[in-house]
This record gives sequence, C-alpha cells and structure tokens, in this order.
Amino acid sequence: MARIKVWYRCPTCQKQHNKESDAIACRNNHPILAESWAVGKDGKAVRISDHCAPNGLGGINWALREADLSDNIKIRTRQLEEETDERNER
Repeated sequence: MARIKVWYRCPTCQKQHNKESDAIACRNNHPILAESWAVGKDGKAVRISDHCAPNGLGGINWALREADLSDNIKIRTRQLEEETDERNER
C-alpha cells in the first residue's frame, strides 16, 4: 500500500532532502519548498499536486493509486484488470 512522504526541495539547486533539518542547511541562500509525494511499496514516487481535487488527476487519491501501479505495461494491465474485477464484485 502506498504511503504519503514529504520531501523538502531547494527551489534553486533542486536538491531533495528527507528531513527539514537537512534542508535548513540550504536555506542560507534560498527558501525551502515542501512537496508531498506518494511512495509505493516498490519505492515508486508520484508527486501530489497541491491545487488538484483529491480524486482528480494529480490529486492525493490518484497519486496513492499510481504509486502502487507498476511501470511495466504488462504488469500494470494485469493490476488494472484486477482492480476492475474487484469493483465489479462489490
């Protein structure tokens, strides 16, 4: 199952930090921006857009689902078919 992870990115050098304390070292020259990402079970990360509806493209629910789907088209197709079958059974 995907989870939400917040990374802190420097807008000037684009370096990504796991902890805000690590990002503070970059703050001397420029501000730090917080970004929300959905991280899947295999480590795939999908950015959550701040200005999107939760169920819309780029929203939190979409990002959590997308993070759990494979990038391999054959595996992804199978996963989507399984999701459709589960919805039809309900």
